[in-house]
Amino acid sequence: MKITEQSDGLEMGLRKYRAADREERLEHLLRRWIEDPLKPRTRGRNLRINPILVLLAVMVLLGLGTFLFFSLVHL
Repeated sequence: MKITEQSDGLEMGLRKYRAADREERLEHLLRRWIEDPLKPRTRGRNLRINPILVLLAVMVLLGLGTFLFFSLVHL
């Protein structure tokens, strides 16, 4: 196999990979990012959110609430 044949094959493979990557929508990427990796769906086919993201969201809300309380209430 000559170098040009190898490079042509490699180029076609990269084009196919990029074409497949473009077809994936932002909605699917976000859904895959927030779904639970162990059990992504419930029995009713509903989305199950990653518990780590829920915990982080609760911690951010508690921190923001604490900051707002102590910055607005003068003791």
